[in-house]
Amino acid sequence: MQDKLFYCETKGKKEETEIVVELFALLNIAVNASTDVETDFTTYTIYADTNDEILNIELILENAIKEWTEFGLSFTNPVVSTIKKEDWTEVWKRYFKIQHISPTLVIKATWLEYSSTPGQTVIEIDPGMSFGTGSHETTQACLKIIEEMASGSSNKSLLDAGCGSGILSIAASKLGFSPIYAFDYDEECIPGTLENMERNEVPKDSINLQQADISKYEPNLKFDFVVANIISSVLKENNDRLLSWIKPGGYLILAGILRTEYEQVREYFLNENITEIKTLTEKEWTSGLFYKKA
Repeated sequence: MQDKLFYCETKGKKEETEIVVELFALLNIAVNASTDVETDFTTYTIYADTNDEILNIELILENAIKEWTEFGLSFTNPVVSTIKKEDWTEVWKRYFKIQHISPTLVIKATWLEYSSTPGQTVIEIDPGMSFGTGSHETTQACLKIIEEMASGSSNKSLLDAGCGSGILSIAASKLGFSPIYAFDYDEECIPGTLENMERNEVPKDSINLQQADISKYEPNLKFDFVVANIISSVLKENNDRLLSWIKPGGYLILAGILRTEYEQVREYFLNENITEIKTLTEKEWTSGLFYKKA
């Protein structure tokens, strides 16, 4: 079992952070951005499991920086390093805070202390290396819509496409959705989701959990709600499959979409039977709620 984690870092001006994060997203590179208020610089860190993977990212980043510099953005040269994996588990915890999704829905990482108030639903998440701690704008948008749509209803079925840490499925379970199906192409997400379910006292049989690629996943029923918090390219490539999983009279939540790409993604889903209900935009991300006519 490997004991190292590889990472590549570069720094840029604080005032350019929002656009730089968007540029990384366009490269399909997941990045952690940390701003030093004293120096006014933001450090962008990309992690990988293997040396070859991080060296490839370094090459991509070097070429991208040359192009971005022509548009007036400034960066330090990327630097590749390694860290002991056990040290990483402590380093990354500094970036997570209690997430108040709404007055009644709170997400906390396992290592943080929180005293809930009456009527609050608190979800405790240990993300491991999976996406989904409640801190990202796309996750928060999905949680807000799920909580809103749960109001006044029970036993509504839900599919969590690209479940990551399981945060959306766990929230849905606690808010009364049933049955719940979830899948992710990353096999590491499955044990992580099961651990988070146990941590939140969500029974194993309450979520039908599978490791699968979206292009091959075949559920045995249609759903009242389908949630897809996935990058834009995958959403567009699999629009017909996602739409086929929704019951007539059901809803689709699309997230993981850059604000600048949302209009294009939306056009892949709108038709005579699918209408857009609303959008949520936070920073550079836009999410949408769609309805399938009965």
